[in-house]
Amino acid sequence: MPFLDDIGPGDERRSPSWATFATVADQVERMVMTNLAWAAVLAPGVVALAFTGLPGWLRVILGLVSATALPPATAVVYGAAASACRGQQVDLGLAGELLRELGVSSLRNLAPLYGTFGVLVWSAWAASAAGLTPLVTVLTLAVLVWSVCGTYWGPLFAADPSLSPARLAAESVRLVWQAPERALVTWLLVGLCVLVGVVTIAGVALIVPVLVAVAQTHRLRDLHSVVSTPLAR
Repeated sequence: MPFLDDIGPGDERRSPSWATFATVADQVERMVMTNLAWAAVLAPGVVALAFTGLPGWLRVILGLVSATALPPATAVVYGAAASACRGQQVDLGLAGELLRELGVSSLRNLAPLYGTFGVLVWSAWAASAAGLTPLVTVLTLAVLVWSVCGTYWGPLFAADPSLSPARLAAESVRLVWQAPERALVTWLLVGLCVLVGVVTIAGVALIVPVLVAVAQTHRLRDLHSVVSTPLAR
């Protein structure tokens, strides 16, 4: 698969972290527009959570709209990130093509992984509220480990949408196991970006999700020269 076969000399000299910012800077307006489209999909769910005075049925509908549309939108973001990392221009035509190619598969293969992460976070919160300290410790560790493995879910899926959730999870665990320090560096970078986005609020709407997708994609490309990946075979 050509996803990792077209790494140019400039990419080899750059670390994935620096390459991330360079990739976004090369077409920052297009990246911001991509991120705004993703944020628009998230907006109904945010409204449902923030405005508790709305009728219950309306909040449920708004939540379902976001929950259903978010996996395809996220898949498009990762697909756009993969194209940008290869030096291709991100535009509306590409977004439409990615949606047709990845939309249905994202609901089947990508959504269960992020859904599992959400269940773990909610379970940790519920255990904390119930005062179950040992369980909180176990669940918190599970959340951290699962989030590190999540570094590769999106890029792997964008490269091969046919990979099942189990295969995506297994490959992610394998890549983290073979090069844990590299995954942790990207995990910390992603965490910093998310923190800045949460603090500034506007960052989540403008650039943070796209920045995260590009960072994770560059990390997977970097691993091509270190470990065997399913995309290099």
